Amino acid sequence: MNNTIYFKNGGKQNTKETLLVVKEAIKTYKPEAVVIGTLSGQSALEAAKILKNTNVRILAVPFQMNHWDKWGAPKKEIVIEAKSLGVEFITNEPVVKSLDRNKPEITAAWRVVSRGFKVGIQCASMAVDTGMIEEGSTVISLGGTKQGVDTAIVVHTYGYEKILE
Repeated sequence: MNNTIYFKNGGKQNTKETLLVVKEAIKTYKPEAVVIGTLSGQSALEAAKILKNTNVRILAVPFQMNHWDKWGAPKKEIVIEAKSLGVEFITNEPVVKSLDRNKPEITAAWRVVSRGFKVGIQCASMAVDTGMIEEGSTVISLGGTKQGVDTAIVVHTYGYEKILE
């Protein structure tokens, strides 16, 4: 499958189309999970609805608690509904290191591709660092520009330390 879609603008208006492409990609790549960056939990909830019956784990990665003052916490009612549909949310412990702060040149390079690309890589790394998925697993990881998801990438997962090698 070689399915590259370019959106004129990033943002939540691209979420449904991105998730529909992911649904097709699951058949080809057979990932161990779909990892999805989500602020409020809404993108994870939408993923659960669109990706139902695909038999793939959905791992939601909101900002950890130490970032809620700046970015906001996931919305409780949305998280409850997403969890009822099988979505797993990363834990707040251990607190994972921030590549943005510690290696800004790396994240700046990822942003050249797109903000969603950067988010997708970081979310996959956080899923490893919090023990939700094993290092080296193949996942489809999703990120976006401010809200929603507009980028999906197939990656082999590595935690913070190895991603820098």
